[in-house]
Amino acid sequence: MADATKVVSAVDKTYADIQSVKTRMTGVTGTLNQLKVAVATALPADASKGQQINVGFVRQELTKAKEAVAKFKEMVREAAENGGAAAGGLPNARRQMKDDKTRTLYERVGGDLNIETGVEIMFNKMLQDSRVRSYFEKNQRKMQQMRKKFFQFISGFFGGPALYDANNIKPAHYHMNITDYHFDALLDVFQASFLELGVHPDATKDAIAACGKIRKDVTTGCTVRMELAQKNMEKGKDGLFKRMGGEEGIAQFMDRVYDLIQVDNRIKSWFSGKNYQAIKEGQRVYLTELLGGPKIYKGKDLVEIHKGMNLSDYEFDCFLANCEKAMSGLGIEDETIDEAIVSMEPVRAALMNRAQGLAAHAKMVDGQNILDRFGGEMNVESVVEMMYSGCLGDPRVRFYFEVNKDKIQTIKQKMTQLMIGAFGGAVTYDDSKMRQIHYNMNITDYHFDAVLENFW
Repeated sequence: MADATKVVSAVDKTYADIQSVKTRMTGVTGTLNQLKVAVATALPADASKGQQINVGFVRQELTKAKEAVAKFKEMVREAAENGGAAAGGLPNARRQMKDDKTRTLYERVGGDLNIETGVEIMFNKMLQDSRVRSYFEKNQRKMQQMRKKFFQFISGFFGGPALYDANNIKPAHYHMNITDYHFDALLDVFQASFLELGVHPDATKDAIAACGKIRKDVTTGCTVRMELAQKNMEKGKDGLFKRMGGEEGIAQFMDRVYDLIQVDNRIKSWFSGKNYQAIKEGQRVYLTELLGGPKIYKGKDLVEIHKGMNLSDYEFDCFLANCEKAMSGLGIEDETIDEAIVSMEPVRAALMNRAQGLAAHAKMVDGQNILDRFGGEMNVESVVEMMYSGCLGDPRVRFYFEVNKDKIQTIKQKMTQLMIGAFGGAVTYDDSKMRQIHYNMNITDYHFDAVLENFW
């Protein structure tokens, strides 16, 4: 029996090694494809006129490709000699390498080979992650374009060849409704992918910190549009209801939404069966009230209705996407569409039976939320103490934290309450006051990132 167990274990490890080799080969293939592009680029526009090929450029790219293949061969050789690093295959062999922080981030994560392979792993994971899956489910050609641009951006952003104009990031994402929640999910996937690839944990951590600097560019469009929508809503939703066309307009909107859902294989199964018309009518009445119409909804509480359905962000994002498409098809103005989406967004928490407020996005892993995995409230208090001390010694943000002792204690207390609630504990801090409190403090992303560094 023991021998059989060893055989099974050996087979499992061999399978893991083969999968890792396949993943690495994807990166090598990508590098060779880049070489092919480089050769094509070096060719003169009209070779028939006797113009010479840029031999130096081709040789340079060929050298890069050879280095990438050599690294791959060395990795396989080391893994074979070490028995797959004894602890779980090829990735661990790479993880044991030292991280040289004097090198560029591009070099520390492994250059083009690792970045391209890491991006491939990322996209595969994101297609399985309900938080961001709806943004990446595209046709094969579109997916290939997205992977290419993502690789080019990361490569240049980390200090490698500048192949992508970073100025395109903000306009490219402006209308995509990407929030901090989605961006954090992307960072989670990035971290998991590069650690799986065998990139040193310190290099991965620094890569995550670097990517955090583009958060504003990726989320600004959504933030600005949602802020404008929120301000319009504060004036009263009756204006939104009228601009949606009143009850008749919302009925047309629901007809269009359900037409789209019936051809959407991602979610149509949730809206089928003998109760189809009842579901549609219930949603029409509910949305009429939600979007500023008469308070006529008499149905059950949303949490009760959807209990046990195990809906995820993915299904809700797909539903919202169909809502946007339906409104756009009816000729509704973009500003009105934004207001409608802002009005519908709070429904997400109810559908998935999440706590409202700061704890809404507390991630559960093995039955534990962030606070549990963090070590509880005492650990949060200790971290706040150390973070505050770090900020007092940090010239980038010391100005904001050098206050009298009573004020310091108040700030620490509020930071602790905020973090406990954000990590899934008791919500004792009203996060709606945060914007008002910090509005006139001239805090930029530079300062915020500095505080985060002291948190780490």
